[in-house]
Amino acid sequence: MSKTDEVYNVPRGTAYLTTQQIITYTTYLIFYVALARVLDPIEVNEIGLLLAAQAAFVALTQLGLPASATRYISSNIARNDPKTAGAAARTILRLSLLVGTAGFLMASILSPLVGSSYIGTPDGGSLLIITFASGLLLDFILLFGAYFVGIGSYARSLYQNAFYVPLSRGLGLLLALLGYRVFGIILGWAVGGVLALALSLYLWHGQLPSHSSHPLRPLLAFSLPVFGAALIAFGQQYGDFTILNLILGHLASNGIYYVIVSSVSALSILWIPVTQALYPALSASHATDGSQAISDRLAIAFRLTNLAVLPFGAALAAVAPTVIGLVYKPSYVAQADIFAILALASIFTAQGAILTISLQAVGRARQVLIVTLASTLVGLITVATTASLLGTLGAALGRIILGAGTVFFARRSMESSAKTHVGNSLPTAIMLAVGVGTPLAIADYLLIMIDMPLVGHPGPLLRLPILVLVFAVAFLSMSRTFRIFRASDFAILKDALPHRFHPQLRAIEHLIVGRKKDEGHS
Repeated sequence: MSKTDEVYNVPRGTAYLTTQQIITYTTYLIFYVALARVLDPIEVNEIGLLLAAQAAFVALTQLGLPASATRYISSNIARNDPKTAGAAARTILRLSLLVGTAGFLMASILSPLVGSSYIGTPDGGSLLIITFASGLLLDFILLFGAYFVGIGSYARSLYQNAFYVPLSRGLGLLLALLGYRVFGIILGWAVGGVLALALSLYLWHGQLPSHSSHPLRPLLAFSLPVFGAALIAFGQQYGDFTILNLILGHLASNGIYYVIVSSVSALSILWIPVTQALYPALSASHATDGSQAISDRLAIAFRLTNLAVLPFGAALAAVAPTVIGLVYKPSYVAQADIFAILALASIFTAQGAILTISLQAVGRARQVLIVTLASTLVGLITVATTASLLGTLGAALGRIILGAGTVFFARRSMESSAKTHVGNSLPTAIMLAVGVGTPLAIADYLLIMIDMPLVGHPGPLLRLPILVLVFAVAFLSMSRTFRIFRASDFAILKDALPHRFHPQLRAIEHLIVGRKKDEGHS
């Protein structure tokens, strides 16, 4: 194993970051479920608008600096030059302080002027000011998270986020339950941000030399195109929601759509840890080993991502009415078809995320900007032209086109640097998705329609264990019959997990791959 592989152990980093994402999305799931019960749909819509404002502030004030920090820190550590890595971190922090503070002062001046009309309530200005304060804190939390990933300290990134997300969302819900409603939610974000930033400073202390400064020009040359892409990514995340509110007005259905989209985003736990761990490893490989090392890493990443995202997306799509009915109010089930469509299309989001992070890792930041701009324009134009006719379905269609466009444009840009292997194991993943999704869809339909003695039509809670059993049987049957997974896939997991979990992993391997196949590869 090379020094780069030791510092940037992608499987182990993925394991840490997957744990981080599990905590994050479990928290978000509980948060949105509770939000739908504590607040009415109009107030949920206000939270969506405030989150959009926070995301816009973060996108505008970060200048793409976290991505620049990870790349410059990782590439210099790969060259055994921690002094330059520390200089880059120091310069980026100073610039972030300057830009973030200036942005917050400007936002605080503008908030009282536009807050009431934007949020639709008289206290909109004060709500925006607190939201922007939480955004400023989030700026620095994300920056230190990029530092931790840049030095290969995935565990510290886990500690930071595992502290911030549950604390900020939990405090917000507690204050909302105490009667502070929307104000309480965003106050929780701000208080949680202060405490998480204090923890980040403590964890970062002494990690790199910080006595010199890095030239600003090369940092900005890389970060500014990434900054432009981040602004456009904001449009990707909130553009359809904003267009719905502009065209259709502040409807309760828009708030329901926002919650549905946020729920589907929990699937990103299957690829975000991979992209976060892959980014510094690709950057270090590009600095020392060349394009073949990048291509080899991408082949593994796309194989495992395709085999994970497509089957699980199909499974969620197949049981969408049960999933939505289980965690939300009955009125939310009306948009179960939106949930199903977006769950199936999540494969495009996953592939696009890996491709764009790969472009950043090899220093092609301008291509990231072009790809993001082109795909976003196509997606948002689709939403704008179909929302009045199709409503939230038009917004979902725009998200699908946006994701597919990102894959198309990013793949074309990346192929000149390294072979991407986007389609690695894709036909097998489609077969597994069909084999898992079809029996689940049939079982879910029958359980919804059946009239059982004593209980009548079983509710979502009663249907869930049966559907989990159907999924397990279908997944195992397909995996073993068609030999979808390899012993080498589990070798990667063994590298990622502590030794105390290896016996359980071997038991799972025997179930999915088969004992004979395992022994033949040992």
